[in-house]
Amino acid sequence: MVAAEFIHDIRLAQNLLVLKTSPGNANTVAAGLDRANWPEVVGTVAGDDTILVVLPDPATARAVRHRLLQMLGLPA
Repeated sequence: MVAAEFIHDIRLAQNLLVLKTSPGNANTVAAGLDRANWPEVVGTVAGDDTILVVLPDPATARAVRHRLLQMLGLPA
């Protein structure tokens, strides 16, 4: 779904996650998240190197951030 080499940072902002990617890769990563059909994810918006992931509440956003970090093998 998501390749670790594309994502450089995952920041939490209330019920939102901001994923920083390599330039030109945000759309591909966002499409992978959308195809994964995680019920917690309300939606994604991608630019060139940034993805906004919308979650229903801050607790869910924290849980999804932790899950993504684990999947990518990054420290939580």
